[in-house]
Amino acid sequence: MKRHLLLSAAFIAFAACTSFAAEDPPVNFVKQIKPILADRCVECHNSETLLGELNLQNGALAMRQRKLGPAIVPGAPEKSMLYIALTLPTKDKKAMPATGHRIPKDEVSLIRQWIKEGAKWPEGKDGAVAVPRKPKVP
Repeated sequence: MKRHLLLSAAFIAFAACTSFAAEDPPVNFVKQIKPILADRCVECHNSETLLGELNLQNGALAMRQRKLGPAIVPGAPEKSMLYIALTLPTKDKKAMPATGHRIPKDEVSLIRQWIKEGAKWPEGKDGAVAVPRKPKVP
């Protein structure tokens, strides 16, 4: 009986350690999300163009309430317009990005996971997403 209990306890401990080790690390905003926003989103969603009333230059601006509803609902990707727009069919007029190539599925999955994990967006320099500079035409 004691042997059975010891084996059961060992199995439970092993299973707990295995499931913990198998979990992916949290999404890193600076290394994983910020580059996507900088490369694919902020050119149109900034303080000058403000398409869809959405400014992705920093967390405070991105989380502001909009007429269309929240762009990011921490913990709820399926209620976050940012995620929804990235997963709409290409022909849908609300699908994002509106021009250019779609964001790869693995990057959309990262955005989904980041939102699910609470959409932590650092303040200051780490959280600032710069608008790409367009080259001046001579």
